[in-house]
Amino acid sequence: VIPTKNEVQDLPRAIKSLKPLVSEILVVDSGSSDDTPVLAQKLGAKVLHFPLTDFASTRNFADQHGAHDWILSLDADMELTPPLLEEIRALPDTPAVYRIGRLNFIWGKPIYHTDWSPVDDCHIRLYHRSLGHWQGLVHEQFVSPKTPITLNHYFIHHNYQSVTEFIDKLNFYSQLSAPNHHFSWFSFFWTPFRDSFKRYIYKLGFLDGYRGLFLSYLQAIYYLSVGIKQRSS
Repeated sequence: VIPTKNEVQDLPRAIKSLKPLVSEILVVDSGSSDDTPVLAQKLGAKVLHFPLTDFASTRNFADQHGAHDWILSLDADMELTPPLLEEIRALPDTPAVYRIGRLNFIWGKPIYHTDWSPVDDCHIRLYHRSLGHWQGLVHEQFVSPKTPITLNHYFIHHNYQSVTEFIDKLNFYSQLSAPNHHFSWFSFFWTPFRDSFKRYIYKLGFLDGYRGLFLSYLQAIYYLSVGIKQRSS
């Protein structure tokens, strides 16, 4: 399952990495203005259309339309590595849920700290669909009563290619999140500071060089943006 909106640049890489493993690829498009749906079909994917209200609803919709019970859910800017592919192939068919990390490439370099490492950015991505469902407006999670198993290998995530792209998505995500956050005045000031400190100091973001510093700062701006939009709405 791959949700999309204007993903012509990244989608071919994701689909190519999936083809040796899966028997069906569902691309769920939410109103692309480019040729994403046409390209997806040319690459052998089945295209579904679903209006974007929140990301969890999009993934739940896709899971209901899959031809099989096992779902591998990713984003258009992710790709499987050969070691991860082989690890998945070797898994038993017993219904389960699996957490898979992502190695984030941000502004052209891999990020190993700053709360963006494969250990920190590790969530349920492979699952038997009978064992749970997706929740969350923006940073959606697959929720299951089953204890997840963490795989040893990880996706490559071709994340933000530029600071402009990062800020554009920060604005988009904060707009979605604002109606569902209710910060007190204390939280309004404390949450950005706490998150920035956690990323740069506790999560060793300084080891990622200037990227760690800028990412920690911009994430603080994200929480400020959510608070401002929530209070001004």
